[in-house]
Amino acid sequence: MRTRPQMERWRGEAVESARLAIDALRTQPARSTLAIVGIVIGIVTVVLVASVLAGLRNSVADLFRELGTDNVFVFHLSGDPYAAPTESEARRRPLDPALAGPIARLSDAIEDVGVQMLVPTVVNGRALTARAGTNESDTLLVEGASPNFFGIVGAEFAAGRPFTDLEDRAGARVCVIGANLATALFGEGARGRTVGRTLTLAGDPYYIVGELAPRRGGFFGENRQDNVLSIPVGTVRRRFPQADATVLYARAEPGRRAEARADLEAVLRQLRRLETGEANDFHLSTSEQIIASFDELSAAIGLATLALAAVSLFIGGIGIANVMIIGVTERTREIGVRLAIGARRREVLRQFLLEAVLLSLIGGVVGLAIATTVSLLIQLAAPGFSAGAPAWVVVAGLLSATVTGVVAGYLPARRAASLDPVEALRYE
Repeated sequence: MRTRPQMERWRGEAVESARLAIDALRTQPARSTLAIVGIVIGIVTVVLVASVLAGLRNSVADLFRELGTDNVFVFHLSGDPYAAPTESEARRRPLDPALAGPIARLSDAIEDVGVQMLVPTVVNGRALTARAGTNESDTLLVEGASPNFFGIVGAEFAAGRPFTDLEDRAGARVCVIGANLATALFGEGARGRTVGRTLTLAGDPYYIVGELAPRRGGFFGENRQDNVLSIPVGTVRRRFPQADATVLYARAEPGRRAEARADLEAVLRQLRRLETGEANDFHLSTSEQIIASFDELSAAIGLATLALAAVSLFIGGIGIANVMIIGVTERTREIGVRLAIGARRREVLRQFLLEAVLLSLIGGVVGLAIATTVSLLIQLAAPGFSAGAPAWVVVAGLLSATVTGVVAGYLPARRAASLDPVEALRYE
């Protein structure tokens, strides 16, 4: 256990090392600044990328969990439904919305099946545009939805209701509007009060029967579903015959999602007449699978980031080592005096190590400050997106800066501690 005099001596050495480090920055600002630039870049890279990835991961998790943790999604392609298909999947047949009924009947593990039909953003050579009075939006996404779709995905209504079976069968021109689209067409003050109003889509009037509440999750605070204009599947099939991309949402009985997935695959293979041994021409997924895939991508990006940060920290460590070597050379007589009047070699070693660590920590703190500022700017630019640095990232950043300082300063500090006092006093 350390005695009080030892603690006092350690405190004095720490204060002295801090003073010397600050003096080095003040007397040689260019050299010292260049020495810690690598540390700053490394810390900014790690903290900022980790913060953004953590925020994205949470948003993506919220986005897909909101679509239902008991749901199994099926699409004829394996990628994003709005993305272009790969060459190997381009010939796959789209799913038929009529499959929803047989799937629900043939599996006792599946409670219900909802249908989502994606209408192309360009129809007959013209971009789909929604208008309400003098306002219009061409960034909307038009999707067909079965009457049970909103219940299956757990969509919350700010006002109004979903479609009825009668409206779906009749191909009625009714719609459910997303939160962002409601604001774009009717203004901020109208949010939650658009039910009963009319908008125009592709030249046809549509009566708004429901308005959805803002959805959780998304990418950088933006949830694509908030820009969706939903119309009945029956209306899509009459008005937009070119819309053939269909996503089925199968809701499993509680606790039977794995069984529901197996049943869904078997039923689809049977209904799509696939031979034994023939590969599936459709893709099944769940929210956990999608989140796990994103985690794998995040891990790969994280490893690449760590490699870049390691290079930056290595360069910063070389810079700090160079500053310390020059410092030892310039203060050789000072070191000789200290050794001559009784300073122990381990005290000299400890002092120079502390000085190197403090230089490195200055770079770490500056890097954290820059990364935090950039994170705040990202949150201002994308409200709703959380880009705050997790506590473990901050701790890891400061710890890596400390380790870099110790490694970079050890050899110069050892050189200082091993000087011959007599030779050091003669040094000019």
